[in-house]
Amino acid sequence: MIADLLRKETANKHQELESLMFVNEIMNHSLSIEDYKTLLTINYIIHQKLENLLANMLDADLAGQLEMKSRFKLAALEQDLNYWQIDNLSLPGLDFELFIPQKNNAAVLGALYVLEGATLGGNVIKKHIMANPAFKGHEAGLNYYGVYGNELSTKWKAFVSLLNESVSEADYKSCIESANSTFQNLINLSKQFKSSPNNK
Repeated sequence: MIADLLRKETANKHQELESLMFVNEIMNHSLSIEDYKTLLTINYIIHQKLENLLANMLDADLAGQLEMKSRFKLAALEQDLNYWQIDNLSLPGLDFELFIPQKNNAAVLGALYVLEGATLGGNVIKKHIMANPAFKGHEAGLNYYGVYGNELSTKWKAFVSLLNESVSEADYKSCIESANSTFQNLINLSKQFKSSPNNK
């Protein structure tokens, strides 16, 4: 099934991204507020550029089955940016060419696999951030990482089920390439922020 293949074929990109997204600092409760703001900003920029576009590229019936409007995360990210007083109008432009998938369901679902998968670990990340003394009393600034709340498992299972049903074997390559390229968007943006002192 395509979901299993995606996990296997994107493992290297996933690992590279994790190394750039402060995973160790999150898990050992040493993440700084400034680094958290960087994480929020990276996720905001990617969702701002891709979220609505991807939803509109899906066939309407598939978008309806996925309940795409309930999967939008941009509003939660905007809440977090406001809480931490990050001006979204002053964020930097991209210094790389953003990958946008072709307008077919397999490629779009490959990209969405990355964005939905990022949410999958959100509850665990939120729990670790809340255990970090630097974030005591700041739960109101953690909307993105808890965006699905108790529906997290249900939403992921529904996504994987529709992914497996909707992508035929002939489209596996397109789906996997799209997922890897979407991971690369996040990797490139993470590197851009790490390399620029102005974005600290």
